[in-house]
Amino acid sequence: MCCIGLISAACLGSSMVLMGSFLAPLSQALHTQVSTLSYYYTVLVLTMAVMTPNVPKILAKVNNRLLYVIASLAVAISLILMPHFTSIWLFFIIAIIIGIAISFMSFTPVGILLDNWFAEKAGFAVGLCWAITSVFQGIMSPILSVLIEKVGWQSSLTILAVIVAILSVPCALFGVNFSPEKEGRKPYGFNEKTAQNDAAETVKPISNHELFKSATFWILLVIVILLQFPAVLNQMFPTYAVSAGFDGAAGGFMVTSAMLFDIFLNPLVGSTCDKYGAEKASLAWLLLAVISYALLIIATNTRSAGLAIFSAGINDVFYVYLGTGITTIATAALGRRAFAKGFSYINSIAFLIGAFAMPVNNLIAEKMGGFVAVYVFFAIITIVIMALVAVIAKNHFDQSRS
Repeated sequence: MCCIGLISAACLGSSMVLMGSFLAPLSQALHTQVSTLSYYYTVLVLTMAVMTPNVPKILAKVNNRLLYVIASLAVAISLILMPHFTSIWLFFIIAIIIGIAISFMSFTPVGILLDNWFAEKAGFAVGLCWAITSVFQGIMSPILSVLIEKVGWQSSLTILAVIVAILSVPCALFGVNFSPEKEGRKPYGFNEKTAQNDAAETVKPISNHELFKSATFWILLVIVILLQFPAVLNQMFPTYAVSAGFDGAAGGFMVTSAMLFDIFLNPLVGSTCDKYGAEKASLAWLLLAVISYALLIIATNTRSAGLAIFSAGINDVFYVYLGTGITTIATAALGRRAFAKGFSYINSIAFLIGAFAMPVNNLIAEKMGGFVAVYVFFAIITIVIMALVAVIAKNHFDQSRS
């Protein structure tokens, strides 16, 4: 759990979230606009969308330790090469390589690996894994800001690449395997009765026909697609702060608030899903997200930066649901037999939609004269998701087939 968490934190966190710190200097070096260079993320996400359906098969067939060593080195070497690029096309090509590598470190593979290793408390394990990513990003983000100012962005990016290699390669070598059975061990929380039920459930591989005719798959797909829009709000807080007339630092504090909440919300959401059931716990957490939108609207109308910062922290529950929350729901709804294939297909489609979530949200803000309309839009989406979660609780994959 800690090993895959550190690998995801170092590789996924650096190549996606922390890379934002380097876009401005990179755009100057390549003599292009930041908006053009931002298509790096589009290429990255589209590559992951293509790769994700194949990830479960690859994980099951190849040596996972070797796979994650290669993927980790691919990310580290790519980051080392970036300061030497003289053409924007090289940047987009490297985004494809990174996209292939981090496809094995995103929600789908992490969910599969941890589900294999944890017979119980899998939700807590997933939450703790993503909390590690949040801690890494929270530590590295201000450090990188100082480094870029002191030694320049090229040296800072090289230092980040070395950190990625130091953290991820040893974890890949010694701490990652597809299942405990490959090491002659049992999953954590193993008991004989549960094992017999799981074995019966996973005897026959799931076919595409079975999967696609299941209502569970389609309901879950709609939920994950809808999640894409509110889940990018963390990245929009600086823009929101400016549009709301707050002090320039308010947007940064909102991001920091969300990041701090993320550290404890991830394991807390996971553990409550384990204890009370994924769907029941999710309804309570998503209601909290609706409340956060109401608070953000109040903060906007009253020009209260303090309330906005606090609300940003609470609202991080939605970002948590894009990882920990939806993984626990998918595990419960699809079951062991359908989870790997079903969740990989769902995330593949969702990645495609997610590539356009930010532009859609910004368009709403521009056309409707501010972020209040965006928050209303997000609140409506959340209520729809809550209704779908209630429906899927009665439409698990096995139930829909019986």
